[in-house]
Amino acid sequence: MAFTRKRQREQQLQLYSKERFSLLLLNLEEYYFEQHTAFHVQHQGSQEERKIRGSLKICSKSVIFEPDAISQPILKIPLRDCLKIGKHGENGANKHFAKAKSWGISLIFSQGKMEYVFELEVSGKVEDVVET
Repeated sequence: MAFTRKRQREQQLQLYSKERFSLLLLNLEEYYFEQHTAFHVQHQGSQEERKIRGSLKICSKSVIFEPDAISQPILKIPLRDCLKIGKHGENGANKHFAKAKSWGISLIFSQGKMEYVFELEVSGKVEDVVET
């Protein structure tokens, strides 16, 4: 019993301990600024809502989300393709959500008008990240 628990713990560490981010993911003349622990909110507001924990990396030309679980893909969102970047809930329909959860960052992507929502683990950093 103890042996199987130890094996399961080792497998979980393998799933969550590998950092996949590399500066090679950045474009030419792109700079890496900072990193924040965050949750990527998928299917926000529905019964299928999921939060994936990971690391949000702020760069000069893109935002990169690296999930902790290696089974999830790395997201790279080019800033040139974003229509709007701001606190989640600032755009009309979601104003009621902004008061309840003001630690969200919303990126509206021009392709298909997709919205990416990230919740920072430290709520006070939202203003700084949006400004950056």
